[in-house]
Amino acid sequence: MKRGGAYDRSIRVFSAVYVVIGVAVLVLTLIKGGGPLSIGFLIGLAFIGIGVGRYMVQRKVTGGDSG
Repeated sequence: MKRGGAYDRSIRVFSAVYVVIGVAVLVLTLIKGGGPLSIGFLIGLAFIGIGVGRYMVQRKVTGGDSG
């Protein structure tokens, strides 16, 4: 598979989307009065973790030298 191809870019985009969704869930949970152990907070952290984790895996697979 070619480095920096459409697949790699789409993985990076979807990873960023997951992180943005996670941050939005965290912010909305905190605005509505949820605490650090609320379901919304934990789901937000999970989305952020999935996004960052998937980005790191893809970066390791492609060699990590492309920006």
